[in-house]
Parts: sequence; structure tokens; C-alpha cells
Amino acid sequence: MRYARFLPLFAALAPAMALAAPRDFSELADLIVLILNNATIVLIVLGIVVYFYGISTNILKFSEEGGEKLRQYFFWGLLVIFLMVSIWGILKLLQNTLFGSNLYSGGGGGAPVQQEPFLPPQFNE
Repeated sequence: MRYARFLPLFAALAPAMALAAPRDFSELADLIVLILNNATIVLIVLGIVVYFYGISTNILKFSEEGGEKLRQYFFWGLLVIFLMVSIWGILKLLQNTLFGSNLYSGGGGGAPVQQEPFLPPQFNE
């Protein structure tokens, strides 16, 4: 009975949750890619903040005896940030391989969607 106060909230949000559910594999894959992209952005920002915090707090210790160890940590930090950024390239490669060239075109897998060539706007005089 202690969760009964959440029942009106659940009843209000139930239609939105039902409409948000993926209907087929392509929509599910779109949702997974979107979640992974957003998680990657958060991890990259967090990694850069922690990396620069580490640099700013330890930059004066380079000349001490632990300086070589700090240089290794900074090198590995740059490598990890590079690998986190490369996740986007890996996801794009998987996206193109499984679903064609444009995942967000609304079509399923297979051949890429044929698009009209870009035409500049025509102004009538």
C-alpha cells in the first residue's frame, strides 16, 4: 500500500510508455544506438574533466621522483580518451553495415534510401 501514491503517476505515464516502445528491430536498434551515443558523450566529457583535473593538480609534481609515473598516467589518459571517441566511429561502421548508409531515414535495412539532389531555392521575380 505504500506505493499506492505512485499509481496516478503511473496511470498518467502508461500511454507514453506504450507509444515509446519499439515496434520492430530497426526501431529497437535506433533506440540502442541513441542510448549508446548519449552514454558515449557523457563518458567522454567525464573523462576529459577528470583528465584535466588530474593534470591541474599534479603538474607541479613532474620534477619530483614520481614524475615519470605521472607522465605514464597522462599518456594513458590521452589514449583512453582517444578510444572513447573512436566508439562513435565503430558505431557508425556497424550502423552502415547493418542498416545502410542512413539509419535515421525511416527505412529498414538493405539498400540506402535514394535522395533528391540538393537544388538551390528559386526566387520568382
